[in-house]
Amino acid sequence: MTSSTARVAVQLEPDQLEEMQRAARLLLAHPLITASWPGSGSLIAVRRWETVLRAEFDRVLGYRLEVGRTCARLYRRPATLVATRGPRTRTDRPLGPLACSFLCLALAAAEGLGEQTTASQIAEEVQRLRAGDEGLLVDFTLYDQRRAFVDALGWLEVRGVLVLRDGEADAWLSPDGEGDALYDLDRDIVSRLLVNAPSVLRDVETVEDFLQEPLGPSDEAHIRRLRHQIGRRIVGEPVVSLVDLDEDQLAHFRRRRGRIVRDLEQLTGCIVEVRAEGVALIDDGDLSAEPFPGSGTETQAALLWGAELSRASSSAPAGADGSSNDPAPNPWRPVEIAEADAAWERVVAGYRARFKAEYRDDPSRLRPVVERSLQRFGLLAVDPDGSLRCHAALDRYRPEDAGQEQAVTSEPDLWSEVST
Repeated sequence: MTSSTARVAVQLEPDQLEEMQRAARLLLAHPLITASWPGSGSLIAVRRWETVLRAEFDRVLGYRLEVGRTCARLYRRPATLVATRGPRTRTDRPLGPLACSFLCLALAAAEGLGEQTTASQIAEEVQRLRAGDEGLLVDFTLYDQRRAFVDALGWLEVRGVLVLRDGEADAWLSPDGEGDALYDLDRDIVSRLLVNAPSVLRDVETVEDFLQEPLGPSDEAHIRRLRHQIGRRIVGEPVVSLVDLDEDQLAHFRRRRGRIVRDLEQLTGCIVEVRAEGVALIDDGDLSAEPFPGSGTETQAALLWGAELSRASSSAPAGADGSSNDPAPNPWRPVEIAEADAAWERVVAGYRARFKAEYRDDPSRLRPVVERSLQRFGLLAVDPDGSLRCHAALDRYRPEDAGQEQAVTSEPDLWSEVST
């Protein structure tokens, strides 16, 4: 790849660059884009900037972009294992291990099916593929298995892999076996969702092996690998703590921080916020399937409780590796259980009247939802004894005036300033 090709995004006019960045954010949020998913015009936008996007994703993140007849697929190699990453249902539930297994099996089954099929035919092929394998026993007489299978079909429906022509997949849930769904099958999308086992699964023995990028032993390959690992973490995780980088990654980030930030901002159009404790990619909500902050009781309660926890933890010592002389300060601040409980009571006392009816009647139901939300975004950690630790990045969501009853707004100046 020549340098002129690699840097082609720099040559775009401002309005062109903005369009390219919108397409890049689409792909990062939705690595599979079809004529119907995630919205009308998405595939056209990616097609227009296909050449630039392919070069930039490869250079900055080591991601491979393929654009086919009816879809575009961004093949991403993750930098870390994250429990919350994975496909979700149309009602935003995690698919779960069983449904994910059926999703993979349904795609494998689709290879042997025609351009039109039914839910029952897919189910029969799934059972055939699993015959004799004790690792996953398929028994569609069990409701949980039928539910997981229908969730997998729903995921494929929403993305246009399966186009419903008659019936409905939910009818297949009936224990009497009546009801079915007739689909058109988009084979172009299926081919890009399936991986080529020899190239992807070679030398893979554990799930951690998927994180390895086979670029070779040269110094140039090592630098490229570090650049990709750091960039992937920044675009894929809500907050990247410097203490979580290994020695080589941290050294590379400190040496090449300016270039890493510039490349990511040029690719995404987002701000890369660098602080002493870590790095966060700040966007307007279109980069993530689940933006934070957002609307609704759950998110607003998370913001309010997070602000209270941040204040309760701000004066707590950071720990042995949190001194000003340490190159990577500890971003986690402890909060005692009693302080966390008191902070929650203040939120309930001040804002209970604004909660959804189900939470107004029983605020205790809301707290675990809020806790999981903050954990999902890397802003809160729960220790085995129930005590909490707040991430320094939670400070940016504190309100300017704690006495005002208003939605918490983003305040970017409350992290520790990054040292030069």
